[in-house]
Order: sequence, then structure tokens, then C-alpha cells
Amino acid sequence: MNQSSLSIAREVAFDAFTAVMENKRKPEQVLNEMYALHGQKISRLDKAFIKEILYGSFRWYSKIYWILQNTSKRNLDDSSPEIRAALILGTYQIYYMDRVPDRAAVNESVEYVRKKGQAKACTFVNGILRQIGRRAEYFPKPDKKTKAKEYLALQFAHPLWLVDRWLKRFRFERMELMLAANNQPPSFSIRINSLKSSLAESADLQETLLREEKITSERRPLRSSLRLMKSPQLAESKLFQDGYFTVQDEASQLIGYLVAPEADQKIADACAGPGGKLSHIYELGLEKITLYAVEKDHGQYLRAQETLDRLGLKKLNWVHEDFMAWNSEEKLDKILLDAPCSGLGVLRRHPEGKWSKNVQLVDSMATQQWAMIQHALKQLKVGGELIYSVCSFETEETESHLLRLKETMSDTIEVISPVSRLPDYYKKYVTHEQLFAVYAGNQDDMDGFGAFIVRLKKPIA
Repeated sequence: MNQSSLSIAREVAFDAFTAVMENKRKPEQVLNEMYALHGQKISRLDKAFIKEILYGSFRWYSKIYWILQNTSKRNLDDSSPEIRAALILGTYQIYYMDRVPDRAAVNESVEYVRKKGQAKACTFVNGILRQIGRRAEYFPKPDKKTKAKEYLALQFAHPLWLVDRWLKRFRFERMELMLAANNQPPSFSIRINSLKSSLAESADLQETLLREEKITSERRPLRSSLRLMKSPQLAESKLFQDGYFTVQDEASQLIGYLVAPEADQKIADACAGPGGKLSHIYELGLEKITLYAVEKDHGQYLRAQETLDRLGLKKLNWVHEDFMAWNSEEKLDKILLDAPCSGLGVLRRHPEGKWSKNVQLVDSMATQQWAMIQHALKQLKVGGELIYSVCSFETEETESHLLRLKETMSDTIEVISPVSRLPDYYKKYVTHEQLFAVYAGNQDDMDGFGAFIVRLKKPIA
């Protein structure tokens, strides 16, 4: 066997896994660089295959590693990153991809290690993966009743600290649903650009998607949303490139309705990149609002501009600056603070996050969010509103901020119920504390989210 037997698709997937897990890089960024490097050598089918084994290995990483560690006589922590990548992605293909022959998964994993200059490890990798392929051994799992968190962490491949944290809030049965949902590929939702295609005529857009791009879709209770039965090739989609729709999860789309822009209002999106919620506010405002897009990250700033340009939305004010350093020249009617957060509500979309995040991150994000909330309130006019949201349902990042506002600023702010602004179907996600809370594994297959609205009753000194 020679190096030519290693496919480009598997080599890219293995290299990407190593870059993400060892160097903490974002998988989307790594893949884009690799696709640009290889050009037309990577086909559409290759990309689908790469995505499946890469993201699947992220989802099931800890369970696969446990299987490997029980199979191997040596400590895999002492192996090189490339050897671990070959073993993990090879095992994922054997266990979770029925259409991939075990022989191909084993042989190409071995050839990857050889190509990385570690030929001495080929026998080891070959032996472990062939043993895995025989599925001859059973390794006892932690007891479901006496060691519930250990069982859940292993069975559903989540870090123990996160399972322990959630198990203090949710019942065991609920946890099984949440963790299982996190390990499913996310649904593909789009938002119709209402300035180009009337929401009342969404059936026409569905027909065009089916006729021209062979994509079946279903309507959702949210009029602006369609759920696609498969992911479109956005670079080749004329409807997407012409701005008739943009990609946005249903829960994220609901935030625009919480902002509820009205004519002549001055509104700021404090963290505008990559432009999903920003463009929705623009659409709902029907070009009758003054909209400020504030974003400090250069990449996100450019992505937001690209999104708005593609959708044909031109009339807004760009501010390439850190929101904490920005002071509006005039007091604002509304501020959307879609704050930086732990991202623990979107682990099904970013499964690599399970292995790079920790409890300290939640605390750090909560501290940063509180500072941003305070700064945002100072930019509002009396009667102005702060709409706060995060793609997380952690208590510190959601309920605790709302409780703290009530306790420390009750004479300055009032809490506004999101119920009056949400379509009837989604009002069930509002708690008694007036928090819009969407947890993982919800019945509508939406991302996890938390949001609330407060109104300023008097100026802040």
C-alpha cells in the first residue's frame, strides 16, 4: 500500500480534526482554508463526507476515546495528535457510518499516519482499528442509577462537568433528551427576506426552491422561517446569492420580533456580526428606522457587511468599534445586545465546543455580559429598551442577569414581557420571570437560547 491510497477527503478531515482539537481553531475556518488550498480536487461529495466524519467525531469524541483507551494497552494521551486523529476518525467511520467499509476506514487511517512521517505507529493503528472493527469486546459502562452523571457523560459523549452542571437543574429523563439532541446534526432553517419576497407568498419561494434547486422545505409556525430537508449549496444557490433568503435558526429569528422596531426609532445592534439578527431588524423596520451596526471583530464585521449587501439592505450606519468603547451621539430607542456567551445552547451546531469550554468560561462570560448590560443602559433614552440575548441557557448568563437588574435597579428599569411580541405558538417559551428560554432538545428542534427585555424608566447617572 502506498501514500496515494489516502484520499484527499480523509486527509483533510484528519488534519482539520487535529487543528481544532490541538490548536483550538474553528472548524469552519480550517475547512475553508483547506478547500481553498485543494481547489477543485475536492468535490461536493468529498465535502459532505468530510463534514460527516469530522463533526461526527467531535460529537462522539469522548465515547470513542473511551472505547479506544479500553482497547489499547498503551495510554493514548502519550500518542501524537495525528495518531489520535487517525484512531478517533477511523473508529467513528467503523461505528457510525454503515456505508463505509471497515477496510477503507482502517487502511486510510494507517496511511494517514504513514504520510505524517510516523510509519512506526502504522502497526499499532492498524491493530487497534481492526480490533475495533471486530466489535468483539464489551466494556461495562457506569451504572445508570448509582452513577447517573458518569453514565450520561459516557453514553451521550458530553464532558462530565457539563453533565454534572445540568443534572442539578434538569431531571434525568430530560437530560437524556437534551444530550441526545445535542448529538444530532442541526436542522437547516432559513429566513425569508421579506423585503424581496412577501411572507404571504412563501409558497412561491418553496416552489422555486424545489423546481430550481431540488430542495424540499416545510413551513414553520414562524412565518419568516422555512426548514429545508437538506442543506443547500449556498455558493451555487441563485436564490441565496440574490438575497431571497439567509440562513438563520428559528430561535435566532425570534429575537428580531422581540426588538419590534417601529418607524423613526434609533436602534443599535451592539454585536452585529455575522449579520443575521441585524438584517432581520432591518427588514422588520421596513427602512423606516435609523439602525447602527456595532462590531469590533474584523472578520465578523466583514461578514455582516457581506450579509447585508447580499440581501440588498443598504441604509444603515456601520460602526467598526468595540461596543464597550462606543458611546452613541444621541440616546437610542432600542439596543439589541446579542452578547458574547459560552455558546452552550448551540453545541449541536458546534460540537467541538464540548471539549474546549469549561465552567470558568461561563463565569467569565457572565462578568463580561453584565458590564455590557450596564453600558447599554447608559446609551438609552428614558423609555428606551434593552433587548438582551445569548445562545445559551446557563443561569449565570440569563436568569441571574435579570434577577440582578430587578434587585439593584428596580427604580430605574422595568421588565417587559416578551409574550406580547412573540407569535402565539412561541409564547410557551416565556417563563414566569419573563425570560424567553429555549433549552436543548426542545420539541421544535431549535437552538438553545435565552433573552429578556428591560425598559429604562429614568436616566442613569
